[in-house]
Amino acid sequence: MALVVPPLRAPASDCEEVATYVANPRAKRSFHTVLDAGQLFDRNGRSTVTTRVHRDAGARQVDIRTEHTLRSGAISETLQLSADSDLRSLHLHRRLVDHEGELTREEKVAFARGPLALPEATYPEVMLPFVLRWQPFDRERRALYAWIVDRFVARVYCDWVGRTPIEVPAGRFDALEMVMYPDLNDWVSLGAMLSSLAKPLLPKYKIWFEAEGARRVLRFEGPYGPPGAPEIVLELA
Repeated sequence: MALVVPPLRAPASDCEEVATYVANPRAKRSFHTVLDAGQLFDRNGRSTVTTRVHRDAGARQVDIRTEHTLRSGAISETLQLSADSDLRSLHLHRRLVDHEGELTREEKVAFARGPLALPEATYPEVMLPFVLRWQPFDRERRALYAWIVDRFVARVYCDWVGRTPIEVPAGRFDALEMVMYPDLNDWVSLGAMLSSLAKPLLPKYKIWFEAEGARRVLRFEGPYGPPGAPEIVLELA
């Protein structure tokens, strides 16, 4: 029987927030692919995440905009989600510019329109740390779909690890730790036993959220995108 994956829970209240992060290449890479975060990001670079939960023409909406400064340019991504009952991706706009401000890549995606019928619980992979913050800490494993491009949508799982203290440039916090990892059965049928044995070897994304209050992302560590993407560490500044 196919796994039924419900959409993520929408935030309980409206808000407007700007958070600044220190961005660094991951000290120990899990993959040795062409794109190296050490060649893309300066040490202690700055990234900004702007989150707005509001009503637009009567409908509740979440807007998340990320801006990352690169060594020779910048990348910005804006995700809009409907949030009346749960979170469903609506639009993604991605822009990459070089050091002269010249647009070199641009992508616009309308998730709610055809001809592709994606699962309701589909979210751009680079935005997952920032849409998972509103989920309950109930120690239940969650499944969802990570959109990389229209031709590559992968099922991933999220496990709560526990509560732990963490220190980031913004200070010392009581944090909730989560790990996120891909389902290899999307590519090859392993079965329950082999999947369990392979789990410790899978590339993992690690996320720490504030335990109380706004549940901001305190730290993210992993590939910025699918496994094999540049691996970075974001810490709240």
